[in-house]
Amino acid sequence: MSWFTNRSRPQQAQGGSAAEPEPPEPHEVQEPAADPAPPAQAPEEKEVIWQRPVEGPVWPPVVQTDSAGTHRDGAGLDRLYFDGQILVLTGWTSGDATLGLYSEKEPLAPLLRVEVPRPDVATAYAFSSPVTGYLLLWRGPFPEGAKVHARAGGRKQKSVALQDFAAADLEPDLSRILREYAPARGVLFDALRDLPDLLRTVAWSATPSHRPGDPRGYIDILKTVPDAGGLCVGWSLGRADFFVVDDRGACLDLAGALRWNRPDIFEGFSADYGADCAEAGFLQALPPTARGGSVVRLLARAGDDLILLHERTSEPAPLDAVGYARWAFSLPVPPERMVERFAAHDGPLLQRLIARMRQHPRNQPLVRRIGPVAAEPEVSLLIPLFGRYDFVDHQLLEFADDAFIRERCEVLYIVDDPNIAQPVQSAMERWWQLYRVPLTVVWGGRNRGFSGANNLGLSVARGRQILFLNSDVIPTAPGWLDALSARLDDNPEYALLGTRLLFPSGGVQHDGMTFEYSPAYGVYLNQHPGKGLAAGPAPAGAILDQAAATGACLIGHRAELLELGGFCEDYLIGDFEDSHLCLTAEAAGRRVGVCPDIALTHLERQSLGLFGSGDFRVRVMLFNAWLHQERWREALDRHAMHGMAGERL
Repeated sequence: MSWFTNRSRPQQAQGGSAAEPEPPEPHEVQEPAADPAPPAQAPEEKEVIWQRPVEGPVWPPVVQTDSAGTHRDGAGLDRLYFDGQILVLTGWTSGDATLGLYSEKEPLAPLLRVEVPRPDVATAYAFSSPVTGYLLLWRGPFPEGAKVHARAGGRKQKSVALQDFAAADLEPDLSRILREYAPARGVLFDALRDLPDLLRTVAWSATPSHRPGDPRGYIDILKTVPDAGGLCVGWSLGRADFFVVDDRGACLDLAGALRWNRPDIFEGFSADYGADCAEAGFLQALPPTARGGSVVRLLARAGDDLILLHERTSEPAPLDAVGYARWAFSLPVPPERMVERFAAHDGPLLQRLIARMRQHPRNQPLVRRIGPVAAEPEVSLLIPLFGRYDFVDHQLLEFADDAFIRERCEVLYIVDDPNIAQPVQSAMERWWQLYRVPLTVVWGGRNRGFSGANNLGLSVARGRQILFLNSDVIPTAPGWLDALSARLDDNPEYALLGTRLLFPSGGVQHDGMTFEYSPAYGVYLNQHPGKGLAAGPAPAGAILDQAAATGACLIGHRAELLELGGFCEDYLIGDFEDSHLCLTAEAAGRRVGVCPDIALTHLERQSLGLFGSGDFRVRVMLFNAWLHQERWREALDRHAMHGMAGERL
C-alpha cells in the first residue's frame, strides 16, 4: 500500500477543541461541535512572546520581522500527536519559513501532507505573505534524536526532540486534530488503515453530508456468531469508496462485497443518481473477531471527504449451522450469485459452524436390538431416519421375503431426529411381531445429518460389508443384496458398488453419476445420466464404471470404508457426501461402479422433505456443490473432460 503524499489543497480547515463525542446511537448521528481557532495577540516587539492558553499552540510561533516591524516570515506548531508509531503535527508557515521533522540536519519527508489556507493566522499577525496551514504525518520507526523544527527567515528557529515534549503538550488522541482539520479525515483514514485504535478515532470523526449528489447508504442487517463471523447487508450508492468500521477500528473495504441490483433503491434514487444506483445492494462477511453488540459505521470516502452514512449495533445470528443457513440463505442474493457469495463471504463461516457441530460431545449411542441378529453378519444395512419413519414398514415388508437379509445380515435404523427417537423405539416390538426381521435401532442423542448418522451406524455395525441405504429405497424382489454382496467380493478392484434406482413409474432415477459444470451457477453439479428415461439394457453380472454412485444404495467392505474415513461430515444436510466418498476412493487408486441389473425403487428425497424445499434446497445444494468443488476441482475437471471426449467418440 502506498501512502498519500502531497495532497492537493482541500477546503479550509476548522479550528476546534471540544472533547470527542461519544459514538451516537443508531439513526441519531451527531455533528461534532466546532470551536474557533486559538486566539492570538498582536505582537508589539520584533520577537513575539505568546503565552499559550489552554487550547493554544504547542509552543509560541517563531516569527521574523523586518526593520519596520512587519511580520514577514513565521512558523507555528499548533498540535502534536506522537505515540511511537506515528507522528502527526499541525501548524502553519508564512514567507520564508519551514516546519517539519529533522534527523540531524536532514529533513524527513512526511508520508502525508495536507495543506489548507489559514486566513485566521494571517489576520492575527498581519503577515505580508499568505499563510498556509499544514497537517503532516510520519510513520515510525523514528531515528534517534529526531526533532520537530520550525524556522522563520534566517535567524528565528526552534527545535525540540520528540522524546522531550512534555505530556501536556501532546494530544491524547487524534480527535481534536480531526475536528480542526476535517479535510484530512479521508487521507488519514487511508493512511491509518492498519492501526485500529487510531482508525477508530478517524472513523468516529466522520459526519453525515446532506449535499445533493453525495453518497448514500444504509445497513439493513448486521448479525454475528461468536468466534465464527457474521454478515453485514445493506445498500450504498454514489461515486465513492465504501467501508464498514466497528467500534474497535476493524475495517472492511466494501470493494470486495457481493453486489446486486436492488429494485427498491433504484426506484427511489435513480432520478438523482442515475446509473450509480445499479448494484446498490451489498453483502459483506464479517471476520470471526466480530463481536455481538458492537457498533459498526458505514462510511463513504469521496475525494478528501469521509462521510458517515449509517451505523448499526450488531445482533446475534443463529448459532446452529442449519439454523444459520435458513436465515442467511433467505437474504435476497440471486441464486446465480450464491457460489460467488460462498467463496468470498460466508462459506467459511458456515464451515466453521458445521465443524463446531461436529465437535459437540459425542454421547455413547443407545443401541437396542430385537430378534435373533446374526452373530457375524455378512452385510450391515445402515438406514438413517429423519422426520419420517413410515417407510420402515415398506422396507421391512420386502426384507421379510428375503432370507439372506433375515438370516445373514443385520438391519440398523439410525435415528437422527430427537422428535422421533422415542416413537421409533416404541415401534420396534410391533415391527418385529409383524415382519419377523431382526433389527437394531441406534440413537446417537442428537441430529448429526446424513453423513454423521451413517458414520455413527458404521461405528457400531458388525457386518463384513456395509450397505448404505436410504429409508425411501424399496426393493422390488428378494435376492438383490445377496447378488450385490457377491459381486463386490468377486471384483476386488472396486471399493464401492451402487445399483440402478428407479422412480415408482419405472423410469431411471440413478445409473451412476457424472460431473457437469454449470455456467449459470459457476460450479460443478452432480448429474444422473438417463434420469427419467426408460431403463436400458442390464446385462446380468455387469459392472459399469462410474465417476460416482449415489449414497442412497451403496455397498463397500467395512474395513475399507473405515480406512477411507466414511462419509465426509463437512457438508450441509445431505448433498455431495456420496460423490465425495467416491472421489476419495478413486484418489486411493480404487474403482467405483454400478450394477444395472440390480434395481430398486427410490422415492427420491422423500426422506429429506422435512429439511425444506424450493429456494432453500437449491441454496443448500449450491453450498455443498461449492464445497465439493473446493475439495475436488482437479478431479472434477478431469472427469468432465473425459466425459466430453466420450461424447465426441
